[in-house]
Amino acid sequence: MTGHAACHICAGALSYVDGYPVAQQVTSDCRPWAEASCLAVCRQCATVQKPVTASWRRQVDEIYSRYAVYAQGGGVEQVAFDQQTGVGQVRSQKIVDWLRGNGGLAETGCLLDIGCGNGAFLRAFRSVHAQWTMAGLELDARNRAQIESIDGVTQLHVGSTDTLSERHDLVVLIHALEHIPDPVSYLRSVRSLLKAHGTLLVQVPDLATSPFDILIADHCSHFDAMSLRHVLEMADFEVLRLDAGGSVAKELTLLARPAPAPITNGVARPINGVQNAATVHIAWLQRLLEQGRSVAGPIGIFGTSISATWLAAALGEKVVFFVDEDAHRIGRSHMGRPIYGPHEAPKDSAVLMPLRADIALAITQRLGGFALRFTMPPPPMTILVGSP
Repeated sequence: MTGHAACHICAGALSYVDGYPVAQQVTSDCRPWAEASCLAVCRQCATVQKPVTASWRRQVDEIYSRYAVYAQGGGVEQVAFDQQTGVGQVRSQKIVDWLRGNGGLAETGCLLDIGCGNGAFLRAFRSVHAQWTMAGLELDARNRAQIESIDGVTQLHVGSTDTLSERHDLVVLIHALEHIPDPVSYLRSVRSLLKAHGTLLVQVPDLATSPFDILIADHCSHFDAMSLRHVLEMADFEVLRLDAGGSVAKELTLLARPAPAPITNGVARPINGVQNAATVHIAWLQRLLEQGRSVAGPIGIFGTSISATWLAAALGEKVVFFVDEDAHRIGRSHMGRPIYGPHEAPKDSAVLMPLRADIALAITQRLGGFALRFTMPPPPMTILVGSP
Protein backbone atom coordinates (compact mmCIF):
# COMPACT_ATOMS: atom_id res chain seq x y z
CA MET A 1 0.00 0.00 0.00
CA THR A 2 1.02 3.64 -0.34
CA GLY A 3 1.65 5.47 2.94
CA HIS A 4 1.54 9.14 3.91
CA ALA A 5 5.11 9.45 5.20
CA ALA A 6 7.64 10.90 2.78
CA CYS A 7 11.01 9.43 1.81
CA HIS A 8 13.73 10.87 4.04
CA ILE A 9 16.11 10.96 1.07
CA CYS A 10 14.16 12.63 -1.76
CA ALA A 11 10.74 13.41 -0.20
CA GLY A 12 9.03 10.99 -2.61
CA ALA A 13 5.95 8.95 -1.69
CA LEU A 14 6.46 5.58 -0.01
CA SER A 15 5.04 2.17 -0.84
CA TYR A 16 4.91 -0.10 2.19
CA VAL A 17 6.18 -3.67 1.96
CA ASP A 18 3.80 -6.41 3.12
CA GLY A 19 4.83 -9.05 5.61
CA TYR A 20 7.29 -6.96 7.64
CA PRO A 21 8.88 -7.39 10.16
CA VAL A 22 8.75 -11.24 10.35
CA ALA A 23 8.51 -11.99 14.08
CA GLN A 24 10.40 -9.11 15.70
CA GLN A 25 13.37 -6.89 14.98
CA VAL A 26 16.87 -6.66 16.40
CA THR A 27 19.11 -3.71 17.27
CA SER A 28 22.43 -3.10 15.56
CA ASP A 29 24.23 -3.97 18.80
CA CYS A 30 22.51 -7.37 18.74
CA ARG A 31 19.61 -7.14 21.16
CA PRO A 32 16.08 -8.37 20.45
CA TRP A 33 13.67 -5.52 19.73
CA ALA A 34 9.95 -6.18 19.95
CA GLU A 35 8.45 -2.76 19.18
CA ALA A 36 6.46 -2.36 15.97
CA SER A 37 7.92 -0.94 12.78
CA CYS A 38 7.37 -1.10 9.04
CA LEU A 39 9.37 -1.20 5.82
CA ALA A 40 8.81 0.86 2.69
CA VAL A 41 10.25 1.64 -0.74
CA CYS A 42 10.39 5.17 -2.15
CA ARG A 43 8.46 5.46 -5.41
CA GLN A 44 10.87 8.15 -6.61
CA CYS A 45 14.45 7.11 -5.65
CA ALA A 46 13.63 3.41 -4.92
CA THR A 47 15.49 3.31 -1.60
CA VAL A 48 14.27 0.67 0.86
CA GLN A 49 13.80 2.35 4.22
CA LYS A 50 12.10 2.60 7.59
CA PRO A 51 9.80 5.63 7.57
CA VAL A 52 11.40 8.22 9.84
CA THR A 53 8.42 8.89 12.07
CA ALA A 54 8.25 10.20 15.62
CA SER A 55 7.82 6.60 16.79
CA TRP A 56 10.96 5.47 14.94
CA ARG A 57 12.99 8.35 16.38
CA ARG A 58 11.79 7.52 19.89
CA GLN A 59 12.76 3.88 19.49
CA VAL A 60 16.20 4.81 18.19
CA ASP A 61 16.82 7.17 21.11
CA GLU A 62 15.99 4.31 23.47
CA ILE A 63 18.25 1.89 21.58
CA TYR A 64 21.20 4.28 21.65
CA SER A 65 20.75 5.07 25.33
CA ARG A 66 21.72 1.47 26.15
CA TYR A 67 24.01 0.79 23.20
CA ALA A 68 26.85 -1.66 23.90
CA VAL A 69 29.13 -2.25 20.93
CA TYR A 70 30.38 -5.86 20.51
CA ALA A 71 29.01 -6.85 23.92
CA GLN A 72 29.15 -10.56 22.96
CA GLY A 73 32.96 -10.32 22.84
CA GLY A 74 33.44 -8.06 25.82
CA GLY A 75 33.83 -5.01 23.57
CA VAL A 76 36.36 -6.66 21.25
CA GLU A 77 35.60 -6.11 17.57
CA GLN A 78 33.89 -8.88 15.61
CA VAL A 79 36.07 -11.20 13.55
CA ALA A 80 35.16 -11.76 9.91
CA PHE A 81 36.04 -15.28 8.76
CA ASP A 82 36.99 -16.54 5.33
CA GLN A 83 34.36 -19.23 5.03
CA GLN A 84 36.53 -21.49 2.87
CA THR A 85 39.71 -21.40 4.96
CA GLY A 86 38.39 -20.44 8.39
CA VAL A 87 41.02 -17.71 8.69
CA GLY A 88 39.65 -14.80 10.69
CA GLN A 89 40.50 -11.10 10.68
CA VAL A 90 38.86 -8.25 12.52
CA ARG A 91 36.52 -6.29 10.27
CA SER A 92 38.34 -2.99 10.61
CA GLN A 93 41.63 -4.51 9.50
CA LYS A 94 39.95 -5.91 6.40
CA ILE A 95 38.64 -2.43 5.58
CA VAL A 96 42.06 -0.86 6.15
CA ASP A 97 43.66 -3.45 3.87
CA TRP A 98 41.08 -2.68 1.17
CA LEU A 99 41.65 1.04 1.59
CA ARG A 100 45.41 0.62 1.33
CA GLY A 101 44.96 -1.10 -2.03
CA ASN A 102 42.32 1.27 -3.39
CA GLY A 103 42.48 4.60 -1.57
CA GLY A 104 45.74 6.08 -2.87
CA LEU A 105 46.44 7.68 0.52
CA ALA A 106 49.55 9.78 1.17
CA GLU A 107 52.11 8.97 3.87
CA THR A 108 50.70 11.70 6.12
CA GLY A 109 47.29 13.24 6.58
CA CYS A 110 44.42 13.72 8.99
CA LEU A 111 41.49 11.36 9.46
CA LEU A 112 38.03 11.83 10.96
CA ASP A 113 36.11 8.67 11.92
CA ILE A 114 32.39 9.50 12.23
CA GLY A 115 30.60 7.03 14.46
CA CYS A 116 33.89 5.66 15.77
CA GLY A 117 32.35 3.46 18.49
CA ASN A 118 35.09 2.27 20.82
CA GLY A 119 37.87 3.06 18.32
CA ALA A 120 38.26 -0.23 16.45
CA PHE A 121 38.84 1.35 13.04
CA LEU A 122 41.15 4.01 14.47
CA ARG A 123 43.39 1.31 15.96
CA ALA A 124 43.47 -0.66 12.71
CA PHE A 125 44.19 2.45 10.64
CA ARG A 126 47.02 3.49 12.96
CA SER A 127 48.71 0.11 12.55
CA VAL A 128 49.23 0.87 8.85
CA HIS A 129 49.34 4.69 8.69
CA ALA A 130 51.53 5.65 11.61
CA GLN A 131 52.17 9.21 10.39
CA TRP A 132 48.53 10.26 10.24
CA THR A 133 46.70 12.24 12.91
CA MET A 134 43.21 11.01 13.77
CA ALA A 135 40.04 12.15 15.49
CA GLY A 136 36.71 10.54 16.20
CA LEU A 137 33.11 11.76 16.38
CA GLU A 138 30.39 10.13 18.48
CA LEU A 139 27.00 10.94 19.96
CA ASP A 140 28.29 10.68 23.54
CA ALA A 141 31.53 10.53 25.49
CA ARG A 142 31.17 7.08 27.07
CA ASN A 143 34.29 5.77 25.23
CA ARG A 144 36.34 8.98 25.39
CA ALA A 145 39.18 7.59 27.55
CA GLN A 146 39.48 4.47 25.41
CA ILE A 147 39.53 6.39 22.12
CA GLU A 148 41.84 9.20 23.19
CA SER A 149 44.35 6.64 24.49
CA ILE A 150 44.92 5.40 20.92
CA ASP A 151 48.26 6.57 19.57
CA GLY A 152 47.73 9.32 17.01
CA VAL A 153 44.23 10.31 18.14
CA THR A 154 44.04 14.01 18.98
CA GLN A 155 40.46 14.17 20.22
CA LEU A 156 37.06 12.56 20.45
CA HIS A 157 34.44 15.08 19.33
CA VAL A 158 30.98 14.65 20.82
CA GLY A 159 27.82 15.81 19.08
CA SER A 160 27.03 16.62 15.46
CA THR A 161 29.18 17.48 12.46
CA ASP A 162 27.95 21.07 12.81
CA THR A 163 30.32 21.57 15.74
CA LEU A 164 33.40 20.80 13.59
CA SER A 165 35.31 23.12 11.31
CA GLU A 166 38.66 21.48 10.54
CA ARG A 167 39.02 19.93 7.08
CA HIS A 168 40.41 16.40 6.70
CA ASP A 169 42.19 14.30 4.11
CA LEU A 170 40.00 11.29 4.88
CA VAL A 171 36.57 11.01 6.50
CA VAL A 172 35.12 7.56 7.18
CA LEU A 173 31.51 6.53 7.75
CA ILE A 174 31.61 2.82 8.59
CA HIS A 175 28.20 1.40 9.42
CA ALA A 176 26.93 4.89 10.13
CA LEU A 177 25.10 6.21 7.05
CA GLU A 178 22.34 3.60 7.27
CA HIS A 179 21.43 5.00 10.72
CA ILE A 180 21.08 8.64 9.62
CA PRO A 181 17.80 10.24 8.51
CA ASP A 182 18.14 12.60 5.55
CA PRO A 183 21.51 11.18 4.48
CA VAL A 184 21.85 13.65 1.59
CA SER A 185 21.88 16.66 3.90
CA TYR A 186 24.17 14.82 6.27
CA LEU A 187 26.64 13.99 3.50
CA ARG A 188 26.66 17.63 2.46
CA SER A 189 27.71 18.54 5.99
CA VAL A 190 30.43 15.88 5.81
CA ARG A 191 31.55 17.33 2.47
CA SER A 192 32.40 20.58 4.27
CA LEU A 193 34.80 18.64 6.52
CA LEU A 194 36.87 17.35 3.58
CA LYS A 195 39.73 19.08 1.85
CA ALA A 196 39.23 19.81 -1.85
CA HIS A 197 40.99 16.57 -2.83
CA GLY A 198 40.01 14.66 0.29
CA THR A 199 38.49 11.17 0.29
CA LEU A 200 35.29 9.85 1.82
CA LEU A 201 35.05 6.16 2.76
CA VAL A 202 31.56 4.75 3.29
CA GLN A 203 30.63 1.20 4.22
CA VAL A 204 27.03 0.00 4.63
CA PRO A 205 25.23 -3.36 4.51
CA ASP A 206 24.28 -4.49 1.01
CA LEU A 207 20.54 -5.02 0.57
CA ALA A 208 21.17 -7.37 -2.35
CA THR A 209 23.15 -9.88 -0.28
CA SER A 210 22.19 -9.21 3.36
CA PRO A 211 18.60 -10.24 4.11
CA PHE A 212 18.96 -9.71 7.86
CA ASP A 213 19.76 -6.02 7.52
CA ILE A 214 16.10 -5.13 6.99
CA LEU A 215 15.40 -6.47 10.51
CA ILE A 216 17.69 -3.96 12.24
CA ALA A 217 15.42 -1.50 14.00
CA ASP A 218 17.81 1.46 14.06
CA HIS A 219 18.73 1.27 10.36
CA CYS A 220 16.49 3.69 8.45
CA SER A 221 18.11 3.20 5.01
CA HIS A 222 18.76 -0.17 3.38
CA PHE A 223 21.05 0.56 0.46
CA ASP A 224 21.81 -1.41 -2.64
CA ALA A 225 24.65 -0.31 -4.90
CA MET A 226 22.50 1.95 -7.05
CA SER A 227 20.76 3.74 -4.17
CA LEU A 228 24.05 4.28 -2.35
CA ARG A 229 25.64 5.80 -5.43
CA HIS A 230 22.56 7.93 -5.99
CA VAL A 231 22.66 9.35 -2.45
CA LEU A 232 26.34 10.26 -2.77
CA GLU A 233 25.76 11.98 -6.09
CA MET A 234 22.76 13.88 -4.73
CA ALA A 235 25.15 15.24 -2.08
CA ASP A 236 27.60 16.31 -4.84
CA PHE A 237 30.19 13.60 -4.37
CA GLU A 238 31.99 11.94 -7.24
CA VAL A 239 32.05 8.18 -6.68
CA LEU A 240 35.54 6.81 -7.32
CA ARG A 241 34.99 3.15 -6.47
CA LEU A 242 32.08 1.05 -5.28
CA ASP A 243 32.69 -2.57 -4.33
CA ALA A 244 30.12 -5.14 -3.29
CA GLY A 245 31.80 -7.54 -0.86
CA GLY A 246 35.25 -6.25 -1.81
CA SER A 247 36.45 -5.70 1.75
CA VAL A 248 33.84 -7.45 3.91
CA ALA A 249 31.24 -9.94 2.68
CA LYS A 250 27.67 -8.62 2.37
CA GLU A 251 28.87 -5.01 2.59
CA LEU A 252 29.09 -2.14 0.11
CA THR A 253 32.35 -0.19 0.34
CA LEU A 254 32.57 3.13 -1.45
CA LEU A 255 35.24 5.78 -2.04
CA ALA A 256 34.23 9.28 -3.13
CA ARG A 257 35.55 12.81 -3.26
CA PRO A 258 33.86 16.22 -3.45
CA ALA A 259 32.71 16.82 -7.01
CA PRO A 260 34.11 19.98 -8.62
CA ALA A 261 30.58 20.93 -9.73
CA PRO A 262 27.06 19.88 -8.67
CA ILE A 263 25.95 16.54 -10.09
CA THR A 264 22.54 16.46 -11.74
CA ASN A 265 20.79 13.23 -10.85
CA GLY A 266 17.07 13.72 -10.75
CA VAL A 267 15.89 10.73 -12.76
CA ALA A 268 13.34 8.54 -11.02
CA ARG A 269 14.37 4.92 -10.58
CA PRO A 270 11.88 2.05 -11.04
CA ILE A 271 11.07 0.46 -7.70
CA ASN A 272 10.31 -3.03 -9.02
CA GLY A 273 13.79 -4.43 -8.42
CA VAL A 274 14.31 -3.24 -4.86
CA GLN A 275 10.72 -3.97 -3.90
CA ASN A 276 11.36 -7.48 -5.20
CA ALA A 277 14.51 -7.69 -3.04
CA ALA A 278 12.69 -6.64 0.12
CA THR A 279 9.78 -8.99 -0.57
CA VAL A 280 12.09 -11.91 -1.35
CA HIS A 281 14.10 -11.30 1.82
CA ILE A 282 10.92 -11.29 3.91
CA ALA A 283 9.72 -14.54 2.33
CA TRP A 284 13.10 -16.21 2.88
CA LEU A 285 13.25 -15.03 6.51
CA GLN A 286 9.79 -16.46 7.07
CA ARG A 287 10.92 -19.81 5.67
CA LEU A 288 13.99 -19.74 7.92
CA LEU A 289 11.80 -19.07 10.94
CA GLU A 290 9.37 -21.85 10.01
CA GLN A 291 12.31 -24.22 9.59
CA GLY A 292 13.53 -23.40 13.10
CA ARG A 293 10.11 -23.95 14.57
CA SER A 294 9.85 -27.35 12.89
CA VAL A 295 13.16 -28.69 14.28
CA ALA A 296 12.76 -30.63 17.51
CA GLY A 297 14.51 -28.93 20.41
CA PRO A 298 16.65 -28.24 22.24
CA ILE A 299 18.68 -26.55 19.51
CA GLY A 300 21.73 -24.34 19.02
CA ILE A 301 22.37 -21.47 16.62
CA PHE A 302 25.54 -20.80 14.66
CA GLY A 303 26.84 -17.27 15.22
CA THR A 304 26.14 -14.62 17.84
CA SER A 305 25.45 -11.51 15.76
CA ILE A 306 22.40 -9.97 14.08
CA SER A 307 20.90 -13.04 12.41
CA ALA A 308 21.52 -15.37 15.35
CA THR A 309 20.06 -12.86 17.81
CA TRP A 310 16.92 -12.45 15.71
CA LEU A 311 16.37 -16.19 15.29
CA ALA A 312 17.04 -16.97 18.95
CA ALA A 313 14.56 -14.33 20.06
CA ALA A 314 11.93 -15.65 17.65
CA LEU A 315 12.38 -19.29 18.72
CA GLY A 316 12.54 -18.55 22.44
CA GLU A 317 13.29 -21.34 24.90
CA LYS A 318 14.00 -23.91 22.18
CA VAL A 319 17.42 -22.29 21.74
CA VAL A 320 19.80 -23.35 24.50
CA PHE A 321 23.25 -22.44 23.13
CA PHE A 322 25.21 -20.63 20.42
CA VAL A 323 28.21 -21.80 18.38
CA ASP A 324 30.87 -19.29 17.32
CA GLU A 325 34.43 -19.41 15.96
CA ASP A 326 35.44 -16.06 17.45
CA ALA A 327 37.84 -16.72 20.33
CA HIS A 328 36.72 -13.52 22.07
CA ARG A 329 33.15 -14.82 22.22
CA ILE A 330 33.69 -18.52 23.01
CA GLY A 331 33.15 -19.19 26.71
CA ARG A 332 30.98 -16.12 27.20
CA SER A 333 27.19 -15.94 26.99
CA HIS A 334 24.67 -14.19 24.76
CA MET A 335 20.99 -13.69 25.60
CA GLY A 336 21.60 -15.83 28.68
CA ARG A 337 22.80 -18.83 26.65
CA PRO A 338 26.39 -20.18 26.57
CA ILE A 339 28.60 -19.61 23.54
CA TYR A 340 30.53 -22.75 22.54
CA GLY A 341 33.32 -23.23 20.07
CA PRO A 342 32.74 -25.85 17.34
CA HIS A 343 34.92 -28.34 19.23
CA GLU A 344 32.81 -28.24 22.41
CA ALA A 345 29.26 -27.70 21.17
CA PRO A 346 26.77 -30.47 22.04
CA LYS A 347 26.76 -33.07 19.26
CA ASP A 348 23.26 -34.33 20.04
CA SER A 349 21.48 -31.05 19.28
CA ALA A 350 20.65 -29.55 15.91
CA VAL A 351 22.53 -26.34 15.07
CA LEU A 352 20.53 -23.89 12.94
CA MET A 353 22.43 -21.69 10.51
CA PRO A 354 20.80 -18.26 9.96
CA LEU A 355 23.10 -17.53 7.04
CA ARG A 356 22.96 -17.33 3.27
CA ALA A 357 22.94 -20.85 1.85
CA ASP A 358 26.35 -20.52 0.13
CA ILE A 359 28.02 -19.30 3.31
CA ALA A 360 26.35 -22.02 5.38
CA LEU A 361 27.50 -24.72 2.94
CA ALA A 362 31.11 -23.52 3.09
CA ILE A 363 31.03 -23.59 6.90
CA THR A 364 29.52 -27.06 7.13
CA GLN A 365 32.13 -28.42 4.72
CA ARG A 366 34.94 -26.80 6.65
CA LEU A 367 33.68 -27.83 10.11
CA GLY A 368 32.46 -31.28 9.13
CA GLY A 369 35.13 -32.93 11.28
CA PHE A 370 33.40 -31.74 14.45
CA ALA A 371 30.33 -33.88 13.66
CA LEU A 372 27.90 -31.12 14.51
CA ARG A 373 24.28 -31.60 13.43
CA PHE A 374 24.06 -28.58 11.15
CA THR A 375 20.63 -27.74 9.73
CA MET A 376 21.13 -26.01 6.39
CA PRO A 377 19.09 -22.85 5.75
CA PRO A 378 16.45 -22.70 3.01
CA PRO A 379 17.80 -22.35 -0.54
CA PRO A 380 18.15 -18.83 -1.96
CA MET A 381 15.37 -17.08 -3.83
CA THR A 382 15.80 -14.92 -6.95
CA ILE A 383 16.44 -11.22 -6.33
CA LEU A 384 16.46 -8.60 -9.05
CA VAL A 385 18.29 -5.39 -8.07
CA GLY A 386 20.46 -2.88 -9.86
CA SER A 387 24.24 -2.99 -10.27
CA PRO A 388 26.66 -0.31 -8.97
